[in-house]
Amino acid sequence: MKFVMVLIAYLIGSIPFSYILGKWFKGVDIRRHGSGNLGATNAFRVFGKIIGTLVLVMDTCKGGIVVALLLYTDLFSGIELFHPLIYGLAAVIGHLFPVWLGFRGGKGVASSFGMLLAYQPLIALIILPLFFLIEFLTRYVSVASTTAAIATLIYAFVQVLASNSDWPLLYITLISVVLIIWKHRSNYARIKLKTENRVAMFDRFDRWRAERKSRGQKPSQH
Repeated sequence: MKFVMVLIAYLIGSIPFSYILGKWFKGVDIRRHGSGNLGATNAFRVFGKIIGTLVLVMDTCKGGIVVALLLYTDLFSGIELFHPLIYGLAAVIGHLFPVWLGFRGGKGVASSFGMLLAYQPLIALIILPLFFLIEFLTRYVSVASTTAAIATLIYAFVQVLASNSDWPLLYITLISVVLIIWKHRSNYARIKLKTENRVAMFDRFDRWRAERKSRGQKPSQH
């Protein structure tokens, strides 16, 4: 049963919500637009806020659903299973390499966050503000994602060493972070070439700051 559950978690993670919602509501194959990636960032870019938000929520949930069921319900009581994070990792791998779409999926950030949110909500909630801070400072989702992933690994490393327990948290986090960084290698190549898409979320703030600076530089009238 424990191996069957790994397969089920992988198949749940493989559900390509951005592809499904894009086809249903827009008649568009997301793989042919934007960066071509199946992740939430490209869904926001191609389909807008509503579908992008739905994809983000669903991708987060599929990373943590099996973990949450194992930890917070009695649904599988009495059944011998692996550590809950094994199933979370299986879902993340499903998101990265979905069987339904030729094993070409997203970048694993939302699904990894969902896994962590289900397992240790405090870590996830601590890392989230860091993600938004880095995104605000750099305007790159890829930089914010990889920075938050590395920070999560550091947090897990310190916590596990301090308590000398829950080593699966460290191992699974390490694997997830390596996969996230590996999947973002093309983003960093584009950043180097200055062709990476920047976040549009803060455009209004940037315009306000530019207008304020422009008004401050106008010569005073006498």
